[in-house]
Amino acid sequence: MDDANSKQPVWKVARYTSAAPLYFTEFDNYVDGGVLANNPCEYALTAIQNFYREQKMRPQISLLVSVGSGVYPALKLGNIDAQQFLYFGIHTFRLDILKDRAANLISLLSNALVESEAVAKNCRSRCEAQGILFYRFSPKLDEVVAAGETDNERLVNMLIKTRLQLKEQGLQNLVNLIVRERDSSKK
Repeated sequence: MDDANSKQPVWKVARYTSAAPLYFTEFDNYVDGGVLANNPCEYALTAIQNFYREQKMRPQISLLVSVGSGVYPALKLGNIDAQQFLYFGIHTFRLDILKDRAANLISLLSNALVESEAVAKNCRSRCEAQGILFYRFSPKLDEVVAAGETDNERLVNMLIKTRLQLKEQGLQNLVNLIVRERDSSKK
């Protein structure tokens, strides 16, 4: 691709895309791409197709691989009936209930910002319609593992589950697809 951004050094692009709010500061007014597109597969597909269209060429995309950071169990907000915040009609505020509900609401909103499985589903559908092979891997996790997690036991459990799922979901099948596609393009 030939545009102003394609001339950037790799280290700058890496720094731009790692500028995740709350973890790293912005860099040259760029922030982590996940702020806009936590799963960039559709953006990437569109950018590649637009590039080919501008070059008056037919896109030759045979495979799109999308790797996620995990699918977590659903979190429930809970009942937010205003009556629950009062004792027996007396105007005593139940701060403990409000605090729990507010924490769940914040978690739900945070999860919505980083939700990427719906985008992957849409991209899979778009790829299938265009005859592009699509492979998605995002491990199913039993518990939420925060980006800044430091508990070694939780991290090791996540790694073990991820590795087992890679094996179950047929990472070897993906490798075989890539090799087959490469071999057929050489003919």
